[in-house]
Amino acid sequence: MGLTDKKNSAGETASLRDRLRHSARTIIDLPRNATLLLTAIVDFLVLSVIAAIGVLAYGLSCACQIPSLSYYLLPVGVAGVTVLVSLATGLYRPILRYSDTIIIFPILNSTICAGLILSLGFTLWLGNPWVNLIVGPLWLVTVGIMHGWRLIAVTILNTAERQPHDIERRVVIYGAGRAGAGIGEAMSQDGRTELRCFVDDDRNLHGRTLCGVKIHAPDRIAALVQRAELDLVVLALPATSVLRRAAIINQLAELPVRVETAPTLEEMLVGGQALTDIRGVSAEELLSRDPVTPDLQLVTDELRGKTVLVTGGGGSIGSAICRAVIAHQPAKLIIFEQSEFALYSIERELREWLMASSQPVQLVPLLGSTLDKGVVERIFDEHVVDIVYHAAAYKHVPLVEMNPVVGAANNILGTYHVASAAHSRKVGKFVLISTDKAVRPTNVMGASKRVGERLVQAFGHESPDTGFVLVRFGNVLDSAGSAVPLFREQIARGGPVTITDPDVERYFMTIPEAAELVIQAGAMGAGGGEIFHLDMGEPVKVADLARKLIHLSGLRVREPGHRSGDIEIKFVGLRPGEKLVEELLVDEESGPTAHPRIFRAAAPNGMSLAEVERYLARLRVVVDANDVQGLLQLLCELVESYTEQRLSAPMVAGMEDLPHVASVDQANTG
Repeated sequence: MGLTDKKNSAGETASLRDRLRHSARTIIDLPRNATLLLTAIVDFLVLSVIAAIGVLAYGLSCACQIPSLSYYLLPVGVAGVTVLVSLATGLYRPILRYSDTIIIFPILNSTICAGLILSLGFTLWLGNPWVNLIVGPLWLVTVGIMHGWRLIAVTILNTAERQPHDIERRVVIYGAGRAGAGIGEAMSQDGRTELRCFVDDDRNLHGRTLCGVKIHAPDRIAALVQRAELDLVVLALPATSVLRRAAIINQLAELPVRVETAPTLEEMLVGGQALTDIRGVSAEELLSRDPVTPDLQLVTDELRGKTVLVTGGGGSIGSAICRAVIAHQPAKLIIFEQSEFALYSIERELREWLMASSQPVQLVPLLGSTLDKGVVERIFDEHVVDIVYHAAAYKHVPLVEMNPVVGAANNILGTYHVASAAHSRKVGKFVLISTDKAVRPTNVMGASKRVGERLVQAFGHESPDTGFVLVRFGNVLDSAGSAVPLFREQIARGGPVTITDPDVERYFMTIPEAAELVIQAGAMGAGGGEIFHLDMGEPVKVADLARKLIHLSGLRVREPGHRSGDIEIKFVGLRPGEKLVEELLVDEESGPTAHPRIFRAAAPNGMSLAEVERYLARLRVVVDANDVQGLLQLLCELVESYTEQRLSAPMVAGMEDLPHVASVDQANTG
């Protein structure tokens, strides 16, 4: 065949395909009653042929003469009765092009009813029960053909409705179970989506089909990505363990393909989400950690019926603590927050939760700052507070480094005002939310938090009525101002993603996990200024986390010196006061507690309340004068090894003018 002949043949094939597609689209656009009539006509013709075969078979098997008119009237009658019964039993109610394999059940229902009527009628009419030996097999043929032509029609109509240029995403579903089948059926009705295949870890399923496509091993995903034939992977694993989900997500994060997930069982049962509520993979799901298992009885005994105050209750950690606290039925929850919008958001969320759960918890939202001593004391006077979770602080390292006086004043004086009010009012428990950056700090934020720890410990040593407890942990994923939201924003803008250093490492945990463990540690603490630190798992390289987020968005990292790729990663150098690696302890050894994720650090403080008062008097003078150099001097006097760490880290403006700082720190650390 010559080249011209091949072109003509290809053109004729394309023309035929276009004509078929046009005809199919004409059928799709018909009114509902017209398509119902067309379906009934096709059934009538099919049934007439089958009935005619049955009449001919009966005549041959019985060797009897059948009037020629019966060869025409009987098939028409049989087909008519069957169509009328099908109409009565609801076979024509489903929309044909949205039908799937479950259409077999209405067909069975209709044909069984029609078959019984016809069998009884033929038996009584002919007086020969053997006629059912022919009716029975023909009934099976009828079911098969009626179901078969519908499946063929559904395929043709859906193919016609889905133009090749309309395909917006090519999808692989990870998980060939019931959830995967449900999502696959839903996607098959979407003209913009092409379901390429399923993948599953179960080898027994490989090679089989589901929703009309094959089930493969998971390594099929990598092959599709390499050939640029894949846009999206959907995880349909609602009942899979947290660790297994994290392992699968981390494997997929090595590939530049967008990954989304169906809700987990907990999200469907508790959150009311539907199976088809597909969402993006959260940063938390990248962590290979078991879920937190708190001692619910201990926490409930700690909180039920109590009045709880959460300072900074509108922030990432504070709001999570509020959610965790309110679930244990306190009598009253006081949310103290200086941001009006943050307070409004958490108050509205908790009120909606209370209405839905019918919990009799009194919710008290209060605007104000912990720096306002009068406002803080008025809260304790007006409400008989039993437990305080002090989460109010400035935590963003570079911002505090650029605004050292304001940041230190908030973190130190604000903590003192709340702790002092709790001490003087004999509150049962005071829990300070601290940070890993308070350990050998190189920045003002960390140093100010360490001073806050020390003054809370001073209260703990001299307060027989209030149990002062400190809980220290690292970064939380997706908290306000943290790396992950910034990375997502930069990826959405097309990059670049900015990271301080290729080797920078951080400890990460999820916000709900941190909140649960904070409450657990607070309930375990007896007071006396105990320091608890949370098991943060293994440190994570921030650059690796960024790469995974880029890949999970379906994009490629643009490597240095290459033009290919979508998102560039830029290393901009450590910011003022930042470390490469964070720590959770000072020098003391940590000991285990009853909870495997919580450790106790017996940290001696050595400060009395009188010394705290003298120190704070000097701090107030520095704050009022906005004296940066004086502030750094005071921080170095009280924080172990701050000067040594500070000199090896990027400096804030004014630090270079303190040549005498090193000797002060050496004297304190001796």
